[in-house]
Amino acid sequence: MTSTRQGAESGTDGVLEIRNPKSAIRNRGQAAVETAFAIPLLLLMMFGAFQVARVFWVYHTLHKAVRSGAGLLSRTSKLNYCDQSDPMFLNVKNFIVYGNLQGTGDPVVTGLTTDSIYFYPERIALDSTAVDDCTPSCGNPNNDLDSCDIGAGGRAPDFITVSLGPSGLPLELLFPYVQWTTINLKVSVRVPLTGG
Repeated sequence: MTSTRQGAESGTDGVLEIRNPKSAIRNRGQAAVETAFAIPLLLLMMFGAFQVARVFWVYHTLHKAVRSGAGLLSRTSKLNYCDQSDPMFLNVKNFIVYGNLQGTGDPVVTGLTTDSIYFYPERIALDSTAVDDCTPSCGNPNNDLDSCDIGAGGRAPDFITVSLGPSGLPLELLFPYVQWTTINLKVSVRVPLTGG
């Protein structure tokens, strides 16, 4: 016959284990303190992971929209790339920002406007592999055949670059009760012209 006292238990191998009820209470208190230290760190890591994922999602969405608009513009024929007031440029800006040519609905990314879309016609430089911006030749009265101004007898550029301008799209990083910083997402796509 085995008898056990309060606070003592018989182990599986027949050895008597003595437990102190006060140490169990202290262990519970220690676990609560450790949890209180760990929860803010875990929340910080969780919100940081959400922000990193949000930045990647916004950048991917912007890149996809700009790439689609650049592809649409590259297949357009008989477009004077020196005349940025051409209705096709506005259609492409609407397509990038809203996903349709009419410019209706919500922007694909909050804060994106048609004013933040820039077009740069480019040409491969003579006797070189470098690509130069041919916008300076636009409107020049001494245009030659290597000009991008097709209205003045030049030829269409070799490439069109569509970008979100020099500063990009500002994206504010969100965190509860804290004002973090704003980062600028710079998206630029260069495509060869196929529309002539």
